[in-house]
Amino acid sequence: MAGTDLLVALAGQPNVGKSTVFNLLTGLSQHVGNWPGKTVEKKEGFYVTDGRKIKIVDLPGSYSLTAYSEEEKIARDFIINERPDAIVLIANASAVERSLYLLAEFLLLNVPVIVALNMMDVAERQGIRIDVGLLEKYLGVPVVPMVASKNQGIKLLVSAILMPVMSPSRPRTAFQSPPERRRRARHGQPRKTSAPIMAKISK
Repeated sequence: MAGTDLLVALAGQPNVGKSTVFNLLTGLSQHVGNWPGKTVEKKEGFYVTDGRKIKIVDLPGSYSLTAYSEEEKIARDFIINERPDAIVLIANASAVERSLYLLAEFLLLNVPVIVALNMMDVAERQGIRIDVGLLEKYLGVPVVPMVASKNQGIKLLVSAILMPVMSPSRPRTAFQSPPERRRRARHGQPRKTSAPIMAKISK
């Protein structure tokens, strides 16, 4: 891509703070229009850091990639046809399980995925404590805790996006799921773990 080092897609269900993350990343560099031949809004912009230019595309909010809606079809076609360098899946930290099906579909497409666990403050207020390190190990992809409404976690997210680029010895496919994890995702079988990832804090 001429003039651009990386292409990153922001994905997620509606109302998970995806637009807030997009606005923080792109600022005044964003462009808003419509997807070609569609009435669905298209937003894209750029984030520049350490001389690297990252193009950010905000995909329509989607619950899955089964293309039951125009928004889902747009998201699916963009990932398949444009092959972004990474997908950032924005998830609501207080309801992580709602995003797992969409995550499994992304892993099957063999595209690097980063989970941005947004609204950590909401989860905390609801008495939910998340072991981010264990969740990352369980899912097999980078997990970044965030509170986008307070501009917390953006730098960590950018670092996760740039990790394969900043570590030349690490293959660009470092975030891609191995065959066993893809098989489990296809059959809805998560990795086994004996430790609790999420715990409800008694008040």
